[in-house]
Amino acid sequence: MRRRDFLRVGVSALAAAQTPAGAQRGPLFSPADPGVPGIFDVGNRKQHFLDGRMLAETSRISKFVWRPDKFEKNPILVADKPWETETAEALTGVQLDAQSSLYDPDDKLFKIWYLPRAFKNNHQGWCYAISRDGYSWEKPELGIYEYNGSKRNNILAAFDRKIDLTFNNVIKDPHETDPRKRFKAFGELENGEPANTNGGVAIAFSPDGLHWDLYPHNPVIRHGRNVADAPMLFGWDRLKNKYVAYPRPGHPLTKEINGNGHHRHIRTIGYAESDDFIHWTPTRVMLAPDEEDRVDFQYGQFVAGMCGDFYVGFLMVHQTHEQTWGVYLLSSRDNFHWTWVDRHTPFMVRGEAGSYDAGYQDMSGPITHAGKHWLYYGAFSGAHGETNRLGRSRVCIAMATLPEDRWVGLLAGPDQATIVTRPMIFTGSKLLIDIDASNPQDRGTTRRNFDECELRAALLDQSGGAIDGFSLDKSKPLLDSGKHEMSWEGADLSRLAGEPVRLRLAQRNCALYSIQFV
Repeated sequence: MRRRDFLRVGVSALAAAQTPAGAQRGPLFSPADPGVPGIFDVGNRKQHFLDGRMLAETSRISKFVWRPDKFEKNPILVADKPWETETAEALTGVQLDAQSSLYDPDDKLFKIWYLPRAFKNNHQGWCYAISRDGYSWEKPELGIYEYNGSKRNNILAAFDRKIDLTFNNVIKDPHETDPRKRFKAFGELENGEPANTNGGVAIAFSPDGLHWDLYPHNPVIRHGRNVADAPMLFGWDRLKNKYVAYPRPGHPLTKEINGNGHHRHIRTIGYAESDDFIHWTPTRVMLAPDEEDRVDFQYGQFVAGMCGDFYVGFLMVHQTHEQTWGVYLLSSRDNFHWTWVDRHTPFMVRGEAGSYDAGYQDMSGPITHAGKHWLYYGAFSGAHGETNRLGRSRVCIAMATLPEDRWVGLLAGPDQATIVTRPMIFTGSKLLIDIDASNPQDRGTTRRNFDECELRAALLDQSGGAIDGFSLDKSKPLLDSGKHEMSWEGADLSRLAGEPVRLRLAQRNCALYSIQFV
């Protein structure tokens, strides 16, 4: 008996010995599997492998999650203006919070809306920065808000902390037909003490992202059941034809803490929809800590973006013991039911103690532009709680990138691995396959090395039977990284368009990231 099997059997036997006869082990109830479509209609849309729904069979395959590369010159924005440094607060710096960065293709600019710490006159500022390349940022003189007798600053507005109004989400809405509402802001209005009681979600509209009009009937979602605090926004969901938000719900929707204390519910992520950005559906619980989480985990914030047929989400998990956050990668096909891409290892890596992001990272949603995913985040050097184990906390804005589509790959090692998809119907005449080679194969040699890449493909009928002309041995081998056209000697792929087929892949030493018929 192998040691691993022995340990597995030993633990199982011990658990059985300690469980009374007839007692239930594990969860009392398990959710039913909703199942998957019998045939996937993929058309000509790119198919990522951010969940396993397309996979019928796999052998010798592991997941490979690509970790973002932090910009070596981080942070990209720091508090270096008088209106950003002249604060009475203990926490100093500039903060990006939730969905507040984007690339504007009309202006060909990256844009960030951010929050400096409160001014000494007890007003909370709201500021704006731009970049042409995504790396180098400037704070333009807008001429909008007068600070210390001058409008030569990048301040959009400032709000009295007595009402405590902050906008931590800004989107540009291509769906909007009213040009005065092209940009939309979504934030929180406290409206006096006690906190999280008298206000709720506040919204504003702008034609250009600079000149803003507050909605006169704020709040649009009142504090209480539907929002406790920290509202987050997805924006316009083109697949649902609705606006989607992720309010953090309150009593009695969220789990009550079994004990005493001022904060009486576990942080949880909610979901709400709207047709007009003003009237929102009652919040539903979307993501909540469960038995598979560490006992002190809470779900602090959540942002997401679109990537092909998938929604890609960043869940900021509040680690109550350390008072830090871990950022985890999730995926969804409907923006409500989510899949953990990797539940055990954070997607983003926090810095060492003393660094700009040692405490936690407050993500904005992913931006896809120029062959990359751009990830901007608020970087906190200290911990979240009042007792700071990491020293005095400062906040700045940082960024990371990863190559487009490189969220997670299906990885094969030196032994040949196999993937078989579920039946799918496609349109087009070509098949593109995107892989990352462990080691490209040297075409100048006659012998393939054990660690060199090779991928071949076959098309099967709906039931898994061979299709003449589309076998593995007839396919063109893919030997290095990149997006390649897969072809079969003497075969015309277009004749199979509209018919249910399965894709069979045989691969070594590479990670598969996407397929697309075009």
